[in-house]
Amino acid sequence: MHEFLRHSVSPLLASLLVAMLLAGCGHKEAPQPVADSSVKPQLLGLQYEQAGNVLKLSFKLRGDPSGVGYQIDRTQIDPYCQCPGFWRRYHDQQPLADLVNRTMKKIINLKTTKIEFVYRLRPIDINGNFGPWSKSIRARGVDLFNK
Repeated sequence: MHEFLRHSVSPLLASLLVAMLLAGCGHKEAPQPVADSSVKPQLLGLQYEQAGNVLKLSFKLRGDPSGVGYQIDRTQIDPYCQCPGFWRRYHDQQPLADLVNRTMKKIINLKTTKIEFVYRLRPIDINGNFGPWSKSIRARGVDLFNK
């Protein structure tokens, strides 16, 4: 019986090891696009102004002539620690050739006076390359009736 186990276990262990190797143990990640990184997308000349309950953004996009776009993330300021919370996607502008070297204008409605928001922007090109995040922009709605 002992001889039977010694010969039976080896093939069983070997087949388990092969199955684990074929299953792909280790780091798993979605395939990343291979892109030309010689032209990094840029967000230039970011200006902002709050007028009442509206935040007006103005900026220029540069990058791959095939197309650039931008992303805006938003978070709330925690009233207790006065620190930002978790960032969430607020707006996605898909990369388009028409947006290259064009001054963009974006209006964000600030619907509440109770929450202070923080916004940040970054450019993205048609190849999936990201530029750096802009500096943070803090904004809160204004109570237009109690002025």
